[in-house]
Formats: sequence, C-alpha cells, structure tokens
Amino acid sequence: MTRHETYATHNDVFEYHGGTTIQVIRQQADQTVWQDWLIFDTVEAAMEYFNDCCSVG
Repeated sequence: MTRHETYATHNDVFEYHGGTTIQVIRQQADQTVWQDWLIFDTVEAAMEYFNDCCSVG
C-alpha cells in the first residue's frame, strides 16, 4: 500500500508492504532526496500507524 503527503516544498511517500516496517521516501521535483524506514515492534502497530497517520493518496 502506498500513501502520499504533499507539501509546498516536497512530497512524502509512505510504502507499507506488510510486516513491521514502513518505507518513507521524500521527493523534490521528482527526485528522491531522502529515504528511511520506520520500524515497529508488531505488524499491528505498523498497520495502525499507516492507517491512522498517513494521508490517503
């Protein structure tokens, strides 16, 4: 699953493929300028964060 958050200076893309990690990619002008992984203790915690805290895109 992928969700997007759009800001005036950049876009953040959250990618969740199941499991306990969510990949965060920051893009400016269609270029990736930063990426990181959010790591959770449980699958349920990762899903809850993704569903509650990431914008629907």
